[in-house]
Amino acid sequence: MPGGKLDAVPVAVAPASFVALGALEVQHIERWVAARPEVLGEELLVITTQFAVFDKTKDRSDILALDESGKLVVIELKRDSDSRQDLQALRYAAYSATLRLDDLVELYAAHRARRNEEVSDQQARDAFAAHAIDGDIEAIDDDEKPRIILVATDFQVGVTATTLWLRENYDVDISCVQLVPYQLDGKLLLSSSVLIPLPEASAYTVQRDKKRQGAKGKARIDWTLVKDIVATIPAGKWMSYQDVAVAAGGSSGAGMALGQGLMRREEIVEGVHRVLDRHGRINDKWQGKHPSLPADAAGVRERLELEGLSFDVQDRADPAARLRPNDLA
Repeated sequence: MPGGKLDAVPVAVAPASFVALGALEVQHIERWVAARPEVLGEELLVITTQFAVFDKTKDRSDILALDESGKLVVIELKRDSDSRQDLQALRYAAYSATLRLDDLVELYAAHRARRNEEVSDQQARDAFAAHAIDGDIEAIDDDEKPRIILVATDFQVGVTATTLWLRENYDVDISCVQLVPYQLDGKLLLSSSVLIPLPEASAYTVQRDKKRQGAKGKARIDWTLVKDIVATIPAGKWMSYQDVAVAAGGSSGAGMALGQGLMRREEIVEGVHRVLDRHGRINDKWQGKHPSLPADAAGVRERLELEGLSFDVQDRADPAARLRPNDLA
C-alpha cells in the first residue's frame, strides 16, 4: 500500500522474470539461494555448490545441502521451467548417494575455503552435528536416498506428474519449490512457495514417511541366523550390513541396526570382519572385543588383504568380491 497507510488502496505488484532481469542460474540465482537457503522454506546447511566430482561425467549438481534431520539434499535450480529438471535431479541424487560423511566433510571444508574461511574437518563435523538437530549425521553412510528439491519459477506438467509419482509409489523425498522474483522500489524481492508436497499435507506425509521408515528399521533380526550367515562368508569375499540383514529375513532398512548390534554383542561372531558398509568400506569405529579379532579398522584391512580381498584408492573393497543375499543358498 502506498505510503504504508492502512486506509490506502492496495496495489498489485506483478511478478518479474529472471530471464527479463538478466539473472543467470549459476552466477545469480544459485548464489542467492546458497547465501540464504531458508528461502526454500526450511533450514538448510549448504555443503557445496557446483559439485562436479563424478566419475566419467561433466555433470554438475547445483547445490548439496544438509537438512535438520541429517539427510543429504540435492537442490536443482532452473531460472525457468525445464522439462528435464526432474531427470537431471534424479541423476545427481544417484551420484550423491555414494557420498560418505567423510566426503561431505571434505566438500564442506573446501567450499568454505573458497570463501576465505578456514574450517577443519572436526569443525565441519561439529557444524553438521549442530545443524542436524533431528537426526544423526553418522547415519549418512547408510542412507542411499538423498532428498531432492526442484526450484524454478514454473514447472511443466511432466515434472510435477513425475514428482508426485515418485513420492507416492517409490517413497522418494522430492519436492517442488516455486521461486518468483519481484521488483519493488528499485529492489529485487524473491517469493517462494512449496508446491509439492502441499503445505496442508506436508505434516501428514512427514509423519507417514517416518512411520514407514520406522517399520523398516524395526524389522526383527534373528541373531542366530545372522551368525550363521556371517560365518559362511568365505575368505576373500565380503557382504554389507544390508546384505546380511536381508539374507536373515529382514529388510535393507535394518542394516544400520544390525551393524550396531554386531558392534555391541559380546560373543564372537566368526567372520564378522568381512561385513562392511554398502560401499565396501571398513567401519572407522571398529573395535575387536576378542583377541582373535582385529583390534581396529587398520587391523581389519590388513587381515582382509591377507585373505585376498583387494581395495581401491578410495578404500573400497572389490565390488566383484561382494556376496549378495541371493548368492547364499
